Amino acid sequence: MSATQAERRSTINHELFTITDEMKEAMEKARISQIDSFPDIKNTGYYDGKNNFRAYDQNQSFFITVTKDKFLDACHPAAIIDTIIERLDLETLYNHYSKEGNPAYHPKMMLKILFYGYYTGIMSCRTIWDSVINRSDFMYLAAGQVPNFRTINDFRLRHLEDLPGLFAQIVLLCEELDMLDFEHMAVDGQKIQANANYKNSKNLKGIKKEYAKVKEGMEKLLEKEVNEYFTEDTKKKRVSVLEKKLDKLESFQKELEELNNEEKRINMVDPDAPIMTHKDGQKLPSYSHQSARDGKCGVVTAVQSTQNNDLPEDLLPIVDQSIENTGERHDKITADCGFCDYDVLQKVEEEREEDFHIPDRRFSASEKEGKGKFPIEKFKKDENGGYECPAGHPMEYKRTITFDDGHTVDVYQGTACVGCPLKDRCTDAKKRNINIDSRIPYRDTMRDKLKSEEGREVYMKRQGLIEPVHGDDQKNKGWIQHHLRGFKKASAEFVLMRIATNLALMIKHREKEILVWVGA
Repeated sequence: MSATQAERRSTINHELFTITDEMKEAMEKARISQIDSFPDIKNTGYYDGKNNFRAYDQNQSFFITVTKDKFLDACHPAAIIDTIIERLDLETLYNHYSKEGNPAYHPKMMLKILFYGYYTGIMSCRTIWDSVINRSDFMYLAAGQVPNFRTINDFRLRHLEDLPGLFAQIVLLCEELDMLDFEHMAVDGQKIQANANYKNSKNLKGIKKEYAKVKEGMEKLLEKEVNEYFTEDTKKKRVSVLEKKLDKLESFQKELEELNNEEKRINMVDPDAPIMTHKDGQKLPSYSHQSARDGKCGVVTAVQSTQNNDLPEDLLPIVDQSIENTGERHDKITADCGFCDYDVLQKVEEEREEDFHIPDRRFSASEKEGKGKFPIEKFKKDENGGYECPAGHPMEYKRTITFDDGHTVDVYQGTACVGCPLKDRCTDAKKRNINIDSRIPYRDTMRDKLKSEEGREVYMKRQGLIEPVHGDDQKNKGWIQHHLRGFKKASAEFVLMRIATNLALMIKHREKEILVWVGA
């Protein structure tokens, strides 16, 4: 220590007051008297007369001053989602409200707690209501207001048709944040169980059986005498319930009879939900939801819901929706075999600018030596333009079938099937027939692309890009069953899920950039 520093320290010490022995004794008495007012401290075993605790009394009154900038950290997900929604154009939502009557909760506030609920995996309106009361992050977004669960659900249902537009706005914000590179987009679908039980899905025979059962119950109920335990009011209520059920069953029966299909099933709880087979083999009333995901940060650029398995006709509409939402095309697009058929292969080859990678349903089998019957790939074209069977015998040309769209199918039949040593592996019929579609060259071109080194690398990225978002839905967020009934509501629920997906990606990859918006 230098002489100057020593002099300054000496000066400071002289300026500060000196704690005398009397002052120390008074402070110690005050501390002990304070601890004596909390006898539980002594009984804990931690008090030895030397510890120095702050006063702790849960019965005392206290006040908290809350301001927005100190309620949550600026980088908290709720604060970032708050900032994102402040950037959205909500004019379409405002148009639903009248200037008269009791003032409604602000749509911006309702949207924030709804989006944040889906972001955190809370999709039940009752749970969101509970969170607005008890959780600080929801309190922050609601600014102390407490809409009940009916109000939250009514808001969600009122704006079902507005959700796709909000989804598109969030996609554009992702593009603004440079989260899209438009190099690779993967398309895939997933099945989510409807808000209905399989037992409520019945065919025409089951509907008639249920109708007879309910009608019999109605007759017994009407014959039952009223007593002190079974009052007239109770009887009327039960009769009313059964009458409504009979009317519902009658309408379902008429609908199934019009379809002229006795095996067709309809769910009495959610009639829009068809029976679908899931990956684990379960047959459940479900909806199929498809996502198109960009390869850079995983932003979902387009969504689509259907009442069937993934079909070839679903592919191009979702690709076009992505172009509409972003204003740009992706260079490469991958999808699984469910989206492939000859029509799609022809269109993507002749009409589309994008580079599609879509295997046909027999692509994997064509590269393996199967144990079943010989596939059409085993029949080779000969020098004369005809076909030879796997045993080397020529196939006889039978006829050509021409379809309305212009494509043709040539039918060939085996000439030496009787006595052929390979017949058991070829066909169970007397002779083997094969159909050669005129669009097979499109299939072969796609197969050659997928077998190339570049094609393998591109398609190999598909599963790692699109499948994780399904796992996040079902495993992390617990979305294995719909909360809403009907195809329209189920579709909107899926849009909410994908809005939450994109919000999570924005928080993960562009937190700093979004925080800049606050000061802008």
